[in-house]
Amino acid sequence: MNELPEITRFLSDLPGFEELDEKQLNAAARAIQIGYYKAGSQVLTIGDSNMQLHIVRSGALELRNAEGDLVMRGAEGDVFGFPSLMNMAPLRNQSVTIEDSLIYHLDGQVFAELRRKNDRFDTYFIRLLSDRLLARPATTRLHGAEGRAVSQLITRSPVAIEGTSSIQDAARMMVNERVSAILVTCDGKFCGIATDRDLRQRVVAQGLPIETPIGKIMTPNPISIDAEDLAYEAALTMMQNKIHHLPVMADGKLIGMVSRSDFMRIETEHPLYLVNDIAKQTTVQGIVEACKRLPALVASQISADADGEQLGKFITTITDSVTQQLCRIAESELGSPPCRYVWVALGSQGRHEQSARSDQDNALVLDDSATEQDDDYFKALARIVNDGLNDCGYVYCPGDVMASNPDWRKPLKTWKKYFNKWITVPEAKALMHANIFFDLRAVYGESGLVDELKESIRKDAKRNELFLALMAKNAMNFQPPLGFFRQFVLEKSGEHKNTLDIKKHGIMPIVEIARIRALAAGEVRITTRNRLRAAAKAGELTESDAANLIDALDFIEKLRVEHQNRQLHAGKRPDNHLSPDELSSLVRHNLKSAFNQVNVSQSALLNRFHLA
Repeated sequence: MNELPEITRFLSDLPGFEELDEKQLNAAARAIQIGYYKAGSQVLTIGDSNMQLHIVRSGALELRNAEGDLVMRGAEGDVFGFPSLMNMAPLRNQSVTIEDSLIYHLDGQVFAELRRKNDRFDTYFIRLLSDRLLARPATTRLHGAEGRAVSQLITRSPVAIEGTSSIQDAARMMVNERVSAILVTCDGKFCGIATDRDLRQRVVAQGLPIETPIGKIMTPNPISIDAEDLAYEAALTMMQNKIHHLPVMADGKLIGMVSRSDFMRIETEHPLYLVNDIAKQTTVQGIVEACKRLPALVASQISADADGEQLGKFITTITDSVTQQLCRIAESELGSPPCRYVWVALGSQGRHEQSARSDQDNALVLDDSATEQDDDYFKALARIVNDGLNDCGYVYCPGDVMASNPDWRKPLKTWKKYFNKWITVPEAKALMHANIFFDLRAVYGESGLVDELKESIRKDAKRNELFLALMAKNAMNFQPPLGFFRQFVLEKSGEHKNTLDIKKHGIMPIVEIARIRALAAGEVRITTRNRLRAAAKAGELTESDAANLIDALDFIEKLRVEHQNRQLHAGKRPDNHLSPDELSSLVRHNLKSAFNQVNVSQSALLNRFHLA
C-alpha cells in the first residue's frame, strides 16, 4: 500500500493513537480501508451494524440522531462510530458528509485488539465514550440503563470529611478510598466538595500549607441532585454545569455521589466490556474477580427488558469468554498441547441458552493422534478449567459431565464410536447422554474436530428411526405441569413446595421437541428456535406448530427472567421455581395456554414415531 507511510504518520498525531507503540501503530495503519465520499453522501445509517472505527482524514460530516438533532460535526482527525462498535450495538446516529471527504475505516477486530493490548489507548476511548454520553442533546430520549434512578448508580457510601480537617488528611483519605473527589461536612452536615483539580489549582499551584483546613479550598454548597431523579437528568446537569461530580441527596440527607465514570459504566453494561476485561486476565483469580460483575450485569440486562433469548446469549457469551481464557491460562502453565484438541460446550451453554443459574456441561475432543501419555496434559488442563469455572460461579456438573472426567475426554474416533453406539444400540444411559451431547459446540481449540463429529452424528441419527422414537418417548419425562381441568400441578414437598419448575416442565420439553425434530430433519443446528424453524422448513412439523412453540418458549422464558430478576434484586440466588401466586390471573391463563401448546406438540411427536 503506497499510502501506508502517510496513514501511519497521520494516525501517530491523533489523540489516543499517539499512545500506540510503533508495532501497534503499523498494525493499525495496515488495517485501514480508505473511503472517498462526495458531499451529501451517507457514510453510516441508523440501525445498521458497525464493524469499523471511522476517522475523518479530510473534509467534514455531521452526525444526527433519529430525531434529527445534531450530535456532532466532524472534521479532520475526528473519530466516529466508536459507541456502536464498542457496545456491539446498532448505530444510533446517521452520518452524512457536508463536503467531499476522505474517511479512514479501521477494522473493528484490530481496534479491539489494540484496546486489549494497550491500556492507555483503551482508556482514551472509554473516556471518549463517556464524554459522548454527556454531550447527547437534551432532547434525545434515553432508554434502559440511562432511564434508571440516580440512586441506582451509587456504588458506595459517601466518602466525607469534616471541613476543619487538614488538606493533607483529606488527600490521604482520597488516596486510601481511591476517589477523585471528597465530600465535606460542616458540623456533620453536607456543605461542600473538594476534587483532585481543587488540590492542584487551589493548593499546589498556590503553595498553600498542607495543614490548611479542607473547608478553605472546597467548593461550598455544590450543585446536587435528588436520588429519585433519572440518570440522564444527572448527566445533563453535569454537562450544562461543566462538572464531573454530583452529590446525591435523599430527604435532605447526603447518600452518595455520582461521577462521569458512573455514566461510563452505563454505556459499558454490555457483555463486550466484561469479555474484554476477562481476556486481559493472566490468572484464574483475576477472572474470578472480573466475574463478580456478572450478577449485576445480568440484573441490568433484565431491567433493560432483555428477553429470554437475549439473556441466554448474554450469559453464554460471558461463559465462553471465561472458558477460552481459562484454556489459555492452562496452556501457559502447562506448555503447548501435545496434539490438536477442542474444548466443547454441551447442554444449555452449547445451545447459547444459559440462564442466571447454570452449571457446567463440557467435554474435550482430542485429535486421533493422542496417546495415553498425552492424557496427562489434558487431565491437568481440564482440572484447571473446570475448577476455574466453578470458582467463577459455574458450579460443577452434578452428573460429572465435565472434561475432568476421563469418560468425557476422548479422541475424535472414540467419540464417533460413542455416538454411533448411542444411536444404533440405544439404552436409557445413552438417551440421557444424547440429551446433553447433541447440543455440542466448539468453544476453544480446533473447531474442525467438532465439525467432523457433528457430520457423523447427523448421518447416523437421520437414518435411525428407532433411536429417534426412543428419544421421543424419553422426552415425555418432561411433561408440562397441567392436571385435569388444566390445573397447575405443583411441587408437593421439599424446599420448593407449591411451585412450578418452569425449566424442567416448561422449557425443557420444548428443547427436547426441537432437538428430536431437527435430528429427524438431518439438521445439526444448535439453538432451540433455529432447530424449530429448520424442522418446519424441512417439513418435519408445520410452520404453525413451530411458531406456536417459539411463542410458548418466549412466554415461559419471559416469566423465568422476571422471576430471576426479582430474586437478584432481593439478593437471592436465582432458580427456576415459580409460584403461581406471583402471577396475575391473566398471566396464569396464558401460562396454561403455553403449557397446553407443549402438550399438543408432545402428542404430535409421539404420533410422528407411532408411539401414541
